[in-house]
Amino acid sequence: MLVETHLGRVAPSECDHLGHMNVQFYVAKVSDAAWHVMASIGITPAFIRERRQAPAAVRQEIAYLKELLAGDLIRMDSGVLEASERKLTFYHRLVKVETGQVAMTSKVFTVNMDLDQRRSTPLDTAVLARALERRLAEEPAR
Repeated sequence: MLVETHLGRVAPSECDHLGHMNVQFYVAKVSDAAWHVMASIGITPAFIRERRQAPAAVRQEIAYLKELLAGDLIRMDSGVLEASERKLTFYHRLVKVETGQVAMTSKVFTVNMDLDQRRSTPLDTAVLARALERRLAEEPAR
């Protein structure tokens, strides 16, 4: 199940000398979207503060598919692609609203981390259950 995790526009300050949105801002939007998709399965800021655990990104794959220009309206949809005892893989798709074209996709591979011990720890059982329940059947088509 995909959830909307960002709705906005490309700001002129996010564009580089080539005239399109610079890669650093794609990554920043994925990072912001991560908080919303995590909250959708129960990993809220309050949960992280109280339980002292959170997914830590260990790898990211990004496909840049269409250029985005200043003023383009954009929407990010995100979901859980894979879930296991200690790992979650999040999927993000950035769409150009006017055309419906997918501009970027990203997979972020995470390990659940104990924030005090700084090592992997099992996911909360309720979080894992929600992640499995809402998991995407497959990676959406571009």
